[in-house]
Amino acid sequence: MKKIALFFSILFFCLSTTAQDNIPDFGKIDKIELEMKDCEFDPGADAVVLLDEGKIQFAYVEEVGLRSETGYRIRIKILKESAIARSEVKIRYYSKSKYGDVTDIRGISYNLDEAGNIVETKMGKEAIFRKDINAEYSEVSFALPNVKIGTVFEYKYMISRRAFGYIPPWNFQQTIPVRYSAYRVIVPQYFQFIVQTIKRQQLEQKDTKSTGTWYIMRNVPGLKEEPFGSGKKDYLQRIEFQLSKIDAPGYSYERNTWPKIIAQLLEADYFGGVLKKHISADDELDAALSNAQSIREKTRIVYNYVQSNMEWNKEYDIAPDNTFTLKDAWKNKNGSTADINFILIRLLKNAGVDAKPLLVSTKENGTINSLYPFVNQFNSVLAYVKDGNERFIMNAADKYNPFNQVPEDVLYTNGLLIDKTEGGLIGLNNDKKYAVNCYFTAGLEPGGKMSGNATINSSGYARNDWMNAYRNNKLKELLQKNNGIEIKVDSMAVNNVKNELLPLEQQLQISANIQSSGDYYFLPYNILTGFEKNSFIEEQRVMGIDFIYPKSYIVAGSYILADTYSVSELPKNIRIMMPDSSIMLTRTMQQDGNIISFRLTLDFKVSRYPAENYPYVKEFFKKMYNIIDERIVLKKN
Repeated sequence: MKKIALFFSILFFCLSTTAQDNIPDFGKIDKIELEMKDCEFDPGADAVVLLDEGKIQFAYVEEVGLRSETGYRIRIKILKESAIARSEVKIRYYSKSKYGDVTDIRGISYNLDEAGNIVETKMGKEAIFRKDINAEYSEVSFALPNVKIGTVFEYKYMISRRAFGYIPPWNFQQTIPVRYSAYRVIVPQYFQFIVQTIKRQQLEQKDTKSTGTWYIMRNVPGLKEEPFGSGKKDYLQRIEFQLSKIDAPGYSYERNTWPKIIAQLLEADYFGGVLKKHISADDELDAALSNAQSIREKTRIVYNYVQSNMEWNKEYDIAPDNTFTLKDAWKNKNGSTADINFILIRLLKNAGVDAKPLLVSTKENGTINSLYPFVNQFNSVLAYVKDGNERFIMNAADKYNPFNQVPEDVLYTNGLLIDKTEGGLIGLNNDKKYAVNCYFTAGLEPGGKMSGNATINSSGYARNDWMNAYRNNKLKELLQKNNGIEIKVDSMAVNNVKNELLPLEQQLQISANIQSSGDYYFLPYNILTGFEKNSFIEEQRVMGIDFIYPKSYIVAGSYILADTYSVSELPKNIRIMMPDSSIMLTRTMQQDGNIISFRLTLDFKVSRYPAENYPYVKEFFKKMYNIIDERIVLKKN
């Protein structure tokens, strides 16, 4: 320890105020910024970040050890009322054992009065609030004063951390445009970092002895929501740092490996220690397990029991909350993903099933980099069971997903299996898909009144969505959404609700008034599937396309026409497909007397496409919607 202390004590870094470019000092503003009406490089934005600057340095403190200090400064221009809430700031940080703290908070708002003079309003200390989130995290919140359309406000703060070689990542891009973003990093002597950049535009790098390395990006458009976006975080332009090596006199360090991380977690009290804690099953679960023989059967019973009895508090975590025991969470029937799935693992072990924890990163949290072995990439933990050639990846916090289906928010990602012998990164995929089959027969009466019956089977991931709608009393609303025609569900029976391994079956009595013009009536065949409108209409997109899972739709049915109608135009049989055959649409239609029969099938064999394939997907969807929006044209005799 003395050698380590001696090594760190020779490290001392001065924070230089030398800035890159002509950046105005805090508290100084140009009237031009207050007169701004729009963002020239991203028109129509509701706000623009004029300045986003971070500076990190390290220093050795005798009582604490190596400590990092990161200064943040943000200046934002409000252009629309929808952005005013951005003046309410929350900063969450890891505070356990005084690991980190937020200090030196200051804020100022600027406005123009009626005479065109700059009015400055400083944020008082009474506007700053602190609270503990849990035993590990705390939060500082504050609201900038007098913020309205046209306001420019800025704030600054410092986060200090007892960091051993940790450099926080930096996002150059946000959901609103950023005019200037700069990150200054001074790396301690003897330290080596791997630097990873995600960028689509120029990133300037300036190295100086006095101020370290500056990373700068300018005029960065906001990353907007895009239909079927595949994890927004993956597309934010940013820079990340991973400590790879420390090579100093008397001290050396090599970066973590996945096996090291697994071993550390299994030895940690907050992770491996919790897995050893005993939780007793209640009489109801014991009775359900009494006749179970196979691993698969036991896994299903325990999973369904925990899934139905625990409520998720909407928090993700990789380890249970240590402010209370798992027994408390089990008693309260409430907890994070970690609380719930650790309970699942323990109860499975009680039942003789070799369950193991699996660290995952949800798509919203971003894709993990397998070359960077560090645990902070993950944001949740699931339960893993292997039974011969079958494996079960389970999140009992999800009320609708069955035990034998990979949760959709981690599907086709990688997880870290925490186990001494079999541990390591594994791919999270399965052969399940989203499947909706709809069959209906309807009669068309004089005057354009349609009525009939339909059966819809939703299986695989489609069952989850439709079960969610059913449980929330929104199934009728979902079924009645149809492009160009309003379907009324007169009666509905839902079957197989309690058996998650069977398709959810909906038996419906439906009616509608067919669209007409003069003596012509327009009969749709794309109904009860949820297809409303084409999502791919923008010329370009940034994010890849993620349909989440392979999909299959079948709509088949018959219309029986009253004698008052004759067919004026019947859509042709047709088949279209993507250039690589990954999506295929087929329509067949025929008339036999007064009966019109049809079948529409749509198959998505691939669930994800890179952004560069967007033109092909866009063109296919344009053709597809032209086809499914066609109508059978009838003429009144």
